[in-house]
Amino acid sequence: MRKRIGLLVLFLAVIIAFGQKDILSTLHDVEQLSTLTEMVQVAGLDDLLSGPGPFTLFAPNDSAFLQLPNKTAEDLSNNLSFMRRVLLFHIVRGSLCSQVIVQNPELETLLGQSLAIDSRGGIRVDGSTMVVRDIQASNGTIHVVDSVIFPREEPDIAQVMRNTGILDVAISAFEETAVVDALKGEGPMTVFVPSDVAFARIPRETMEALLSDMEWLREVLLYHISEGLFATGDLIFENELRSLQGEIIEVKVAESGLCVQNTLISVPDIEARNGIIHVIDHVMFPRNSRRNLPSIKETLEEKGFDLMRSLLETLDLDIQSNEKHRITVFAVPNEALLNLEEYPKLISSDRESLEKLLAFHVIPNEYLHSELRIAQTIFTANGKPLNIRISDQSTVNGIPIIERDILCRDGVIHVIESPLMLER
Repeated sequence: MRKRIGLLVLFLAVIIAFGQKDILSTLHDVEQLSTLTEMVQVAGLDDLLSGPGPFTLFAPNDSAFLQLPNKTAEDLSNNLSFMRRVLLFHIVRGSLCSQVIVQNPELETLLGQSLAIDSRGGIRVDGSTMVVRDIQASNGTIHVVDSVIFPREEPDIAQVMRNTGILDVAISAFEETAVVDALKGEGPMTVFVPSDVAFARIPRETMEALLSDMEWLREVLLYHISEGLFATGDLIFENELRSLQGEIIEVKVAESGLCVQNTLISVPDIEARNGIIHVIDHVMFPRNSRRNLPSIKETLEEKGFDLMRSLLETLDLDIQSNEKHRITVFAVPNEALLNLEEYPKLISSDRESLEKLLAFHVIPNEYLHSELRIAQTIFTANGKPLNIRISDQSTVNGIPIIERDILCRDGVIHVIESPLMLER
């Protein structure tokens, strides 16, 4: 065993002598870490470990994987989500040498759970012994450990709902319609779950009709789920969320507290492995409310954005918005367009540049502000990327978004402070 470790150290020393590589490349170069290297690629973490980092990786050697019970090894190989969770539990943000590690009783991993550090008689990481220390890579540090470290299994959204004792009706409905499968996935999901009291508030005739129509019940339940992780602090910052059912959930702060679709969140921020639960005090029913909203062009005119409306009307873009094909428009106030030096020339003659200007402000899909947060990069009607930054002051390509989530029947408008830069 000592001879094998010695050869590993010698081999790594040769690698280092010829210049540092990133963590992923270093793993590739070490034969005794081949199982880990393969799993990193299968789990899709190769870009992470070849990226800028820095990271600290506690790398189980091949012997560590061979020691696993057959059932555990099979689960690890066949369950991609489980594999990814286990690997993330071996990665810590920052490049930490062994001398720094022993000064910390625990280290938080990229999974969100912590590794316990014991430095008595060597260095043990959550019970796994560090057999090779301080392998330097260009984007971090690798420490080889002699066993695979498994995270504590946290319950998913469905299990957390069962554990509360106040969501029994909801979890039964989710299971009856198979919507529960969405609550067991990798996520993250945000679920607004009606309490048992909320279901009791539904009139008896309505409840009977709901339970007898599985398709309607399924739509109602999907209306309570949104993709992405939105804690209370995030919800306060948002106006709208898109439900899995497809319709919009309105978020607002009322005198009584934080509400979704005028329904009070009575118990917020219940965390689960794959998302977050907010308990609400009424059942929300979806409705096709946007059919009665004005169009994007009508809304621009009503809000005094007549120059932007004129651009949309006079130019023949390939994108035609309607209720089934909604778009996003980054609208610019009249005064900001008039202050654009090129505007008089564009209006009078340069139609091609004018089309470019407009196309740069139109997205061929609908993105609410909450979805911009997830997307980060979106592509305009002319195929150009726009970079989104969400904070106290959200921006698109560095231009502040001064009003967001103006819903229309054929899309959504976000008002920006000034025009997006034209392609030169």
